[in-house]
Amino acid sequence: MDTGPTITVYLGARPNTPKVWTLQQAVGKMRTPGAAWSYVHTGQHFDPRLGQGLCDELALHVDRWLRCGDAASDAEQLGRLCALVERDLDRHPAEAVVVVGDVNSTVAAALVAARRGTPVIHLEAGLRSPDRTPEEANRRIVTACTDHHLATTAEAVDALHGEGVPAGQVHFVGNPMAECHLAHHDPDRDAAVLDGLGLTRGGYVLATLHKPAALSHPKPVLDVLRDLSAHGLPPVLPLHPRAAAHLADHGLLDGGLRERVLPPQPYLTFGALLRGCAFVVTDSDGVQEEAAAAKVACLATVPGNARDVTRACGSTHFADSWLHLPTPRILALAADRPTRRPERWDARVSDRTATALDGILPALPHRGVHPRAERLRTPRKPLGRRADS
Repeated sequence: MDTGPTITVYLGARPNTPKVWTLQQAVGKMRTPGAAWSYVHTGQHFDPRLGQGLCDELALHVDRWLRCGDAASDAEQLGRLCALVERDLDRHPAEAVVVVGDVNSTVAAALVAARRGTPVIHLEAGLRSPDRTPEEANRRIVTACTDHHLATTAEAVDALHGEGVPAGQVHFVGNPMAECHLAHHDPDRDAAVLDGLGLTRGGYVLATLHKPAALSHPKPVLDVLRDLSAHGLPPVLPLHPRAAAHLADHGLLDGGLRERVLPPQPYLTFGALLRGCAFVVTDSDGVQEEAAAAKVACLATVPGNARDVTRACGSTHFADSWLHLPTPRILALAADRPTRRPERWDARVSDRTATALDGILPALPHRGVHPRAERLRTPRKPLGRRADS
């Protein structure tokens, strides 16, 4: 009896998790029967608050947990992830691999699958930036490995078409992170979170700082946060312990900022903080997306346009347009909250994703078991004694 294809989804970092949550909603809505879906966490974000704790909070089903662990460099981490994914596919062959976003786990899974001849489906495909960031390199590599592209924006669709991807392989489904954010909005829970932290709605600025480029030159942003605090909008700073230690070691958390630092926050708590703040100051592309979904103004601390669609809807203001403005001008800029979300950043992303997958999966080439996996399944005969020994 044909049980349909086996599809393996790889995730590994905090930004992947809400997107895979929406993907799991989509799988539950598909009309194509028989596919066996498997969800694998690589352990790229091995901190429980960013890995298993976040999956548990969103009730995200994960079948297998790999152990990437900490790595001394980006290249070492990528190598570890490739080896982990290859071993996982050797033991659990798949007829298609789904990758999410633009983190190192995305690249590793796409590369390994493509080199095995396994079709790749990319969720959040086609984002582009003129800057040569690690994320942009990852996006370009993943696109080259991908057979079907699930795009979040019309601009991403245009970028893929401009790079020669056939129209039949590009599917404009919308932003899965936006659907997850909207689905978990609970006004009563939001109010309880703010009350528990002693915050008032609109009375603080939510700020994040985590990218190496931002941590290398954080003083201008921290100076802005101090000025905003002096104008009655103190920051709330959820920081990874390593980021907080880095800033403290360099003497950058003085002037009242140290007491504003929080540890990494659970997904639902962070969502409540985002919806309740006056505006956001962030170096995170994902937080830009969540701010746009929540219709909150966002001051992005790094230039770029990977999420330029959030600028177009009036949510994001990039650093080149605000960082050196006087504080009253910054306050006036951020007070103008967006009135709309980007196209297809809504509660129907999972519906469109299900429709796309219903068309993609039946057309997948059936390549059978990869030769390497077949060799591993076949027991080796013990070596006999050589005649001349």
